[in-house]
Amino acid sequence: QKSGHAYCVLNFVVCSPQPQPQLDNDHEMKTTKSNRIPLWIDTDTSGLVWTGLDCDDDLAVLAALAFHRRGLIDLQGLSVCGGNAPLSHTWQDIHQLIDHAGGGSKDSVITPAKGYGWRSMQVAVGLLRVYNDYIMPDMEDSDDAPLALVHRSRSKLFDAPINILMLGPVTNLARAMQLGLDASGVSHIYLMGGEMTGHQLDLNFRSDRAGARTVIESNIPKTIISIQTCGQTAVTESTLDQWMDCPSMAACALLPKMRQQIQFMPRFVNQAVKKRLLPQHRWRASPNLDHGFIPWDIVALLSVTHPEELFDEWEYHRVSFPLCAEDREPCDSTMTVEENLGRNFNGTNWSGIVRTPHRVRNETRLLEMMFSIIGEIPATSPRPPPLLWGFCGTFLSCTLSTVIFLRFLYQWSRR
Repeated sequence: QKSGHAYCVLNFVVCSPQPQPQLDNDHEMKTTKSNRIPLWIDTDTSGLVWTGLDCDDDLAVLAALAFHRRGLIDLQGLSVCGGNAPLSHTWQDIHQLIDHAGGGSKDSVITPAKGYGWRSMQVAVGLLRVYNDYIMPDMEDSDDAPLALVHRSRSKLFDAPINILMLGPVTNLARAMQLGLDASGVSHIYLMGGEMTGHQLDLNFRSDRAGARTVIESNIPKTIISIQTCGQTAVTESTLDQWMDCPSMAACALLPKMRQQIQFMPRFVNQAVKKRLLPQHRWRASPNLDHGFIPWDIVALLSVTHPEELFDEWEYHRVSFPLCAEDREPCDSTMTVEENLGRNFNGTNWSGIVRTPHRVRNETRLLEMMFSIIGEIPATSPRPPPLLWGFCGTFLSCTLSTVIFLRFLYQWSRR
């Protein structure tokens, strides 16, 4: 269906009224007069779910809506996968978020495309893996998102190839490649994931390591935003006090999850991150890792929109994912950095080659940019939507059922 510059495919609609930028031969962004970066975002939003693991995907979506409004990016597509939560939760989350943000812009209407969930992934948390495998499996996977990506890569309606930003597991993109994604229609792939020291991978790559291998081995320019890069920034309670203007901002709906993460992430995630950022390494850990959460996906988005202003020490590396015995992924859950190619890559075969920024120039400046941009998306209502229960309902039902059963056994034994 065509209407002016509107592009409608499967379950997603987004209006694209402006021409888009292109990539030159040096793999840097080359913009047209409009200076808009054509961007597709694939995400696993869970910030409005009590049992979701992260809220940074939701923050990144709000920031992307604001950048679209500013005219910095042309947000041409949004797709959803499982990851931080099962697809059944992330799918509810993204709709609730967009409704609360009013679509983010008067000149765009965004309807997400559904993709793949936990049924096709290796769930990272053991208890949740058991839940997904034996108690309540995730909702059925959908090819809507992969096929939408394929359609966009082949479309002649646009003047420039698309940039794809993967904020969750790469399953939707790997599936799109299996379904015939046209590499010539993709300018660059940005992946929030990767680990540069040989330790265990991040949740995104670990959730679908085989899919990550497929994407990394593709002959398309790629950037990874690794654990080491993201660990140089952290959001603290004082950051929220300084920047959050509630209830006017749509991001205020995420405050409960942000405060939850400030309490839990320093203990359960950040200690492992600090071990990958030791003084003898080249990366400098944020001094706030002991009392804040890492805004992983905001860092990834800003590497697309402000690569030189906010990041430094961009280098190219040859990486690989060692095969697992009998294809039993994710086995050792690692990525191997085989070669540092330096700051320039003049080759034409991108298989196994990634670019990465090793240093955040200024943590304070990045956080200022982050909260300034998400603050531009107003809430549609002063009352934020209630957080979705996620697993809480099932766990509560199981607990009550167990208590009732044990009480019955107790009373029966006393007869």
